[in-house]
Amino acid sequence: MKRTDEATRWFDFETPYQHADPVLEEPSDRLEQAALEFHQRNPHILPALATVCLQQKRTGRKHWSINAAFEVVRYNAAIAVDTRRYRLNNNHRAFYARWLMRDVPELADFFETRDQGRIAQDYEE
Repeated sequence: MKRTDEATRWFDFETPYQHADPVLEEPSDRLEQAALEFHQRNPHILPALATVCLQQKRTGRKHWSINAAFEVVRYNAAIAVDTRRYRLNNNHRAFYARWLMRDVPELADFFETRDQGRIAQDYEE
């Protein structure tokens, strides 16, 4: 399905997102692989999340929830004239939070994350 101008007005494509592909190396497990595949099919989600999170950060928040950001993006997509069919999988939240904190300097340490219990990619670079 084709993206229309109306469908993309709910977020800012000019967000200072630094990487087209958020992964530094091959994903290390099936959850991370699924998150990457979703991102590759829906690259508009990452800048949408960045925009929402930056708006919150700039209101003075020191920390926020990636869960809340996902819900805002879901809501905005639902009310937009959006003909795409996608669902934001809650299993991807941790990866999106890490990608955003790594790649958008203003969002460094904006989310609280837990140890994933495995050797993960170096998200601190």
